[in-house]
Amino acid sequence: MKKFLLLTSLLVLPFWLVAQQKSQYSQYMINNYLLNPALTGIEDYTDVKLGYRNQWSGVNGAPITFYLSGHTRLSGKAKSTKATLSGQNKPVAFAPEAPLNGIHRKVKPHHAIGGILLRDQIGPFSRTEASASYAYHLPLASNLRLATGTSLGIISQSLRPEVMNFANPSDNAAAGWSKLSPNLSTGLWLYSDNFYTGASATQLFANATATDDQPADDNALRNHYFITTAYKYSPSPKLALVPSILIKWVQPLPVSVDYNLRVVYDNYWAGFSYRQQDSFIIIAGLTLSKRFDFGYAYDLGVSSLSSQSAGSHEIVLGLRLAHN
Repeated sequence: MKKFLLLTSLLVLPFWLVAQQKSQYSQYMINNYLLNPALTGIEDYTDVKLGYRNQWSGVNGAPITFYLSGHTRLSGKAKSTKATLSGQNKPVAFAPEAPLNGIHRKVKPHHAIGGILLRDQIGPFSRTEASASYAYHLPLASNLRLATGTSLGIISQSLRPEVMNFANPSDNAAAGWSKLSPNLSTGLWLYSDNFYTGASATQLFANATATDDQPADDNALRNHYFITTAYKYSPSPKLALVPSILIKWVQPLPVSVDYNLRVVYDNYWAGFSYRQQDSFIIIAGLTLSKRFDFGYAYDLGVSSLSSQSAGSHEIVLGLRLAHN
């Protein structure tokens, strides 16, 4: 069985490298910064998150992802007043992990910076990404803001032949390879106290510049595009329903859609997602002392490979550092 699972994972590896060059996430709703640099500094605290994902648990060589992200505003600290709309919580990005206890923020234009460190391991293939981001947030109306953001970084990819067994040692793949490429991402984020919509494009440099000596189509980076929107409905001060959708596209694959629904009660939240033709996802989390948060997601796949695994697990730990 182990040999079968290893063979299966190696057979889908080329497809995975094309389809999922950007890491897969099931909890991007609580950290959209991973997909869109315009989220940089959207809150009035420094937001730090540590994430771990084990895709297709139990399958030998399946993807494992670690990341550390952090971002903060540089100027224009928000002023707070008591909310005027039924005393409901009104966070800027209405993230359930950041309740404001009836505080409504008046946001001034501000600059923000952030960064991400990420490591993917998929069998013998590894990918390391480091990037820094900048965003500018501009109020358009009393309760409507627009953010634009850009991130620039480096992507390192490599194939380690020493962890693979080849029937023919002279096979070209047995030599392994490594590649270092620049990475550019950009995004827009339109948001208020009860909705957001955003669009982003990542890996825009693609293969314009790289340090490897492979043919142009080998190990090629692909442009990724994301569009997302969400709305928060609050029937009471402590209860909120947050439906959202994420549209993803990377050539040459068809468009993929995630449908999400979260229920937030006070400092606790839970919900589910459906990733089109891929998996059903259960998500849950809580906030502790308004400073720490914890989120967990379990993916039950519907693909042929997922049926050979024990599902996928994702954990996110968050820390909020207040501004002086």
